[in-house]
Amino acid sequence: MTGVFKITTHEQLKAIADPLRTKILMNLVKDAYTGQQLAEMLAITRNNIYFHLKELEKHGVIHIVRKEEKNGIVQKYYRAVASRFIPEDHLLPSLDLVETSRQVFMETLDVTRAKIEHAPTSSFALESANEHHRKNLASTYRFHATQESFHAFIEEFKQLLDKHFQLEPAGGCNMPLSAEEKSYYMSLIAFQDDHEDITIR
Repeated sequence: MTGVFKITTHEQLKAIADPLRTKILMNLVKDAYTGQQLAEMLAITRNNIYFHLKELEKHGVIHIVRKEEKNGIVQKYYRAVASRFIPEDHLLPSLDLVETSRQVFMETLDVTRAKIEHAPTSSFALESANEHHRKNLASTYRFHATQESFHAFIEEFKQLLDKHFQLEPAGGCNMPLSAEEKSYYMSLIAFQDDHEDITIR
C-alpha cells in the first residue's frame, strides 16, 4: 500500500464521494476484507457491497490483494491502494469531497465511541497511588495557528509517536507485549473551525 493516491478524474472523485463507499474505503485502508466480511460489518446485502466494490475497483482506488478457496468458493480479499486519497488541484473545490471528508471524521468518532463503550472498567478507574501518572487522556483544545505551524505540529506529533511508541500494524493485529507494556488506543481529530463554541445538547 502506498502512502498517497492522487485522484485525477471527476469519475474517481464521484466513486469515493458516496457515504457508503467512504465507509468501505476506510475499512479497506485498515485491512484486507472479502465482500462477505464487509457486508456483515456494514450490515448490508452482499449484492449491494459487491456493486460498490466493483465501482471502487474500476476506478483504481481498491484492488484484490489475494484469493483464497473455501468450500470450493474462491474468496477475493480487497484492500485500498493507499492510506490517503488527495485530489489534484483541477478537481477543487469539490462539495462531494467536502462531505466525504466530513464522513471520514464522523466514522473516526464512531469507532472511538465504540472503543470507549467496550473498553474494560480498568481503563477508566482512578488510582490514588499513582496520582501524578496519567493512565488516560480526554481533552479538547481551541487554538490559533498558521497553516505552516499546524503542519509542523502534525509532523512533530508523528515523530513523537515513533519516538515513544511501537504502533500496531494496519489491520489491528495484536503484538506481543512485555511485562511492563499496556495496550493503548488514541484518536486524534483536528480541523479548521472558525465558528464560536456551540453548546451541544
